[in-house]
Amino acid sequence: MSVEVKQDAKGVWYARPYLGTAPDGTKIRPYRQFPEAATRAQAQELANHWISQLPAGGKVKSAIITDLLKTYIAERKVKGISPYTVKRWNLFARSYVGKYLKGKSACKLSVMDLSDFETRLLFPKEKRGQGLSRNTVRSVHFFLRGAYNYWVKSGVCEANPLFYVEPPAEEKHEAVALDEWDYPGLDEAITASLHPDELNEKTMREAAYAFAAWLALHTGMRVGEVCAMRRRDVFRRLGYLHVCGKIVELDGGGLDRVDVTKGRKSRNVSMTAREFETVFGFIALQDAFSDAFTPNSPLVSFNGFFMRPTTVSKAFSRLRNSLGLPKGCTFHSLRHTHATWLLANGANLKDIAERFGHANESTTLRLYAHAMPGRDQRAAEVFDKFTDELKGDGANSVPTA
Repeated sequence: MSVEVKQDAKGVWYARPYLGTAPDGTKIRPYRQFPEAATRAQAQELANHWISQLPAGGKVKSAIITDLLKTYIAERKVKGISPYTVKRWNLFARSYVGKYLKGKSACKLSVMDLSDFETRLLFPKEKRGQGLSRNTVRSVHFFLRGAYNYWVKSGVCEANPLFYVEPPAEEKHEAVALDEWDYPGLDEAITASLHPDELNEKTMREAAYAFAAWLALHTGMRVGEVCAMRRRDVFRRLGYLHVCGKIVELDGGGLDRVDVTKGRKSRNVSMTAREFETVFGFIALQDAFSDAFTPNSPLVSFNGFFMRPTTVSKAFSRLRNSLGLPKGCTFHSLRHTHATWLLANGANLKDIAERFGHANESTTLRLYAHAMPGRDQRAAEVFDKFTDELKGDGANSVPTA
């Protein structure tokens, strides 16, 4: 790219090309003086060299990795990535990249630089690291790899060094699910909260928390989906709940209900007549407490406003602790419990995948294969029959003296 040079009032040669607009709408017009140039030809040569060294030919304001990531996230946000992903990527860029790669040019970071960066994220905090899990560092790795791919295509960087950085091995965790020993106590506590002796703000709030847990346990919905359910999403005559949105917590403390689930498609979750009695019992409790509720009001609420997913999750953690449930049990474990019990009792894998909003059965199988009835059941039956036969043989044998 060439650029026309001019002289200012003092006779100093300069260049200020127009290179389009940034994503925020501001004009990109970098400025540079060339006081060492004695002639137009010398100034033009210096200006051409300068413009050739600008990132992407000057179409980005800065090649500093944090600046590039800010622009990258903003552009992806406009193109439709979820608010949750935006929040997560901003955390990666601000708290991790901004801490350990501050002031570094994305174009000059080497494979070793980025490998050291990921290692630092894994180091415990007492060793001046970030103390992140391997899975979180993998998420950071693929976030940066995607950003570099974009920068290479845009001409900002020549190559993607993340292709040569080996991400940490994935940590595979068995989904935590409540078993037959834990369920009775949880069910009793939820039932008690849904039928308070006295109705006030405190008991109504506790009832809302309990109902959120009940709903996740009986439908397998995620916490964001539970919080996004509205009264008008309940179809008693048709026998299902329509799951068509999620609550996203925004930077700065706000909430946003988006009309899309994590799986990016709505779904219907069937319920029994007895389960609908619980749903409408809670609706009646809401109406007895306040006249603020309308068909558009959230189903899980104590005052007619949408509840924060983290608040609902923390409330369940308090209930878990009070009941002495396993520490690894979180609100999301209620979803795992629903899937585990469905599989253990012979529910069809395709039906479960649709109920849970999974893209396909392979996702369901990957998450819950451990919960499927064991193929060694036949072996257990054979051994049990064999022991019965041995007992029979013993009973017919003649005792020795």
